[in-house]
Amino acid sequence: MADEPLDDASALVLLVETNPWFWESAAGRSLGSAAAAGLDATLRQLLVFVNAYLALHQQNRIAVIAMHSDGCHYLYASPVDEDHQGVGTRGSTNKVGGLEPIQSDACAQIVESLSRLAPGPFQNHTKPDSSGGSGGLSLDGDCQLGGSQPISDSGCGGNVGGGAQTSTPTPLAAALSMATCYCNRLQSRNTTRAAAPRVLCVAGSEDHSAQYIAVMNAIFSAQRAGIPVDSCLLGDADSAFLQQAAHITGGLYYKPRRGDALVQYLLSISSADCYSRKFLKLPNQRGVDFRASCFCHKRPVDTGWVCSVCLSIFCQDRSGCPTCGADFLETLRMT
Repeated sequence: MADEPLDDASALVLLVETNPWFWESAAGRSLGSAAAAGLDATLRQLLVFVNAYLALHQQNRIAVIAMHSDGCHYLYASPVDEDHQGVGTRGSTNKVGGLEPIQSDACAQIVESLSRLAPGPFQNHTKPDSSGGSGGLSLDGDCQLGGSQPISDSGCGGNVGGGAQTSTPTPLAAALSMATCYCNRLQSRNTTRAAAPRVLCVAGSEDHSAQYIAVMNAIFSAQRAGIPVDSCLLGDADSAFLQQAAHITGGLYYKPRRGDALVQYLLSISSADCYSRKFLKLPNQRGVDFRASCFCHKRPVDTGWVCSVCLSIFCQDRSGCPTCGADFLETLRMT
């Protein structure tokens, strides 16, 4: 019994897709995906999940990071003691039993942070919110979505294909790196009672092959730190990056079939801590796309050439490696 991990309390880093390019694209509006419900309904259900997760255990911690068109932004982070006494200390306990919880304002802070997100490339097409200003995501203080239009109209409106604008990829690599750093910070502070950290990525955008190296570095860092990465995919197409992240780190990968039932998927699959998952029948991945992206054109390849020095992958035969500078012809001459 003494060797069993103390995994009752857990720390969750929630990565949320808020990129306007995705929600206004055809992938974000597809009727066959969970994203068909729209950003407005998706955020409502995520707020329900956040409250339910904090209510599961009085020492649960959570951090919410938005993956937006202009970068990654912290929407909320649970208070962490600075005295290095661990999560189990009195000051950081999410109190129950008639006392006001220390994280009772979590939902309100998430709502406020969402309202400050930049509308990005659609700022010239945004509609005024109920307060009279032209802003992005319009939400009111009691965790209900406010304004005369839904979020997808007020914060992500406009014609994606209009003008000479090009889509901005979702910063998945940056979000995974921020989540791993946050989990590592929690692990370094918790000395008496460790809260097992994990990452949940709720995304829908297709993979951007240019991020392959950075994403894989973040995945291997999470694996080394023992941080599972769960992935809830909202779009139609599967994500090879998130499939590999779940497979390598021991997390879960699933695609909800209905957008209006997203909160049920999150509560039944992603709310359980790592220790409790041993006793639950959870969905298994049917397959994992292990294809790598070439370093020259950033495209997935089935067969390629690998540098024997730095292991860079190329889709075509080359005389030298642009990554490390190795001269393949010189090596052949020497042999």
